[in-house]
Amino acid sequence: MSDVGYSSRFEIYLTKNNGVQIITNELSLSILRELRHREISPSDISASFGLPKSTIQASIIKLLRLGIISSETCISDARSVVYHIDASIIFCSDTDVEWQMYARDASTARIMKVGRCTSREDLALYGVSITESGLNIVQGLFEIGAALTSGDLNKAWWDRTLSAMKSECERYDIVMDMVTKDGLELRFDSLYENISDVPLIIVPMLGSIISHSKELLGYRLSHDVSLKVTNSGRSVIMRIAPFVGQDFVSDNGYRLKRNISDYRIEEPFSIYSINGQAMLFMNPTMIGILNSLSYQRMTVNELGDRMDVSKATIYASLMKLIDMGAVGVDKSRGSSKKYELLADPMLYCTPVSTSDCRGIESVVEKFQNGELDYYSAVIAYAMKVIDCMGVHFEKMFIRSGCSTARSVLKMNPDVEPEELLTVACNMVSEPDCAEVVTKIPLKIRVTMSPNTLWDTWPGDFVKGFVAEGLKELTGEDYKIEIDTVFEGKKRQQAHGLRPNQE
Repeated sequence: MSDVGYSSRFEIYLTKNNGVQIITNELSLSILRELRHREISPSDISASFGLPKSTIQASIIKLLRLGIISSETCISDARSVVYHIDASIIFCSDTDVEWQMYARDASTARIMKVGRCTSREDLALYGVSITESGLNIVQGLFEIGAALTSGDLNKAWWDRTLSAMKSECERYDIVMDMVTKDGLELRFDSLYENISDVPLIIVPMLGSIISHSKELLGYRLSHDVSLKVTNSGRSVIMRIAPFVGQDFVSDNGYRLKRNISDYRIEEPFSIYSINGQAMLFMNPTMIGILNSLSYQRMTVNELGDRMDVSKATIYASLMKLIDMGAVGVDKSRGSSKKYELLADPMLYCTPVSTSDCRGIESVVEKFQNGELDYYSAVIAYAMKVIDCMGVHFEKMFIRSGCSTARSVLKMNPDVEPEELLTVACNMVSEPDCAEVVTKIPLKIRVTMSPNTLWDTWPGDFVKGFVAEGLKELTGEDYKIEIDTVFEGKKRQQAHGLRPNQE
């Protein structure tokens, strides 16, 4: 990885032997997007892009060296080679998902209707909180589904899985239709409710079908999906085109990672959302400024002292961040000019706290043995992978709670503050739970069971939900304390919002 400062176009891959690799080069990104649909040769891509073959070859050599793509001998011409992606994509900035605006409302309405959040809504709300900020996790969810179904699964297993998929839809009065001619098309229709959250729920299963498409359909599928939501969210169509190219023997990055070194992040990065667009930051000074301003407004001197960086360097980075719209100036101050964070924090990296990642294999085994349901398996796998990588999302989870509270108030503007607290507690899915301990001061305890799938999500989410909801209803900022208790672990974690900035 190189220090790019920041980038609004990026893809982040987990490779087999080179850890996490980040691509920001426009030509490399274009080549990788082509590879999701077809295998290519330098001549093919040169003709498609109208660029010299030598330019294309240089980018391909770099992607090969990073371990993101692999080469195969072309069947039709043994003198040529073709290339395909051989790593797992985790995040990318290329988003075009209009349905995400409706997906949170769909999950929120279901929670309010039944009075309880389930792992289905957890998965949907978790996904929406990421995608609404401009970060595309569809490819990452594809990879999770493929990993959960790795190995030699027989046709009987797949028949049971697809049957369970249809049964789950019927449980929610959703009619599912599958067409496998010239690609794969899934259509979901509901007569009664908004089902815009279906894509976030189904995408991991699509990833598993893609990875086994040759055995299931007789031909390979491309690694991309088109989504269309119509009829006020009651109809969802998902289509995957056939992959164009020869068959090759590859696990496509789906093998289970056992060693922490497989997940190494050599240079830390952070991702912030600026006006709904995900921005990647790799410059240490910029990352330090954004992190510092996440907690309070600060002057150049205060930032320099806190980060132990020269004021000239701090100021130069601040000017770039202001131009981007990530940082603003508090104009209400006098001579002591303070800067404030305008961007929304999404994720950041820290050194990993685990020594190995064998727990990932356990999730796969439990899912394939029927010990773990589909929704829980997707969540558990994702949580263990990001834990091995040292990636954290909790700042984003607070904002997700705020957004969900606004959805609740839009659906029920006459809700009373006490009712809102009940809804907040219902937002925590079993086997975890939340309860109001005291109302003055407001204290909520989130109890995590020994079998919990989450770490910081429930507490941070509830914190943001209650703070935003009460502020909308009363116009006041309340001091809210969230105690997250982990049963059987003698571990307690306090959660806090960014304090009122002075």
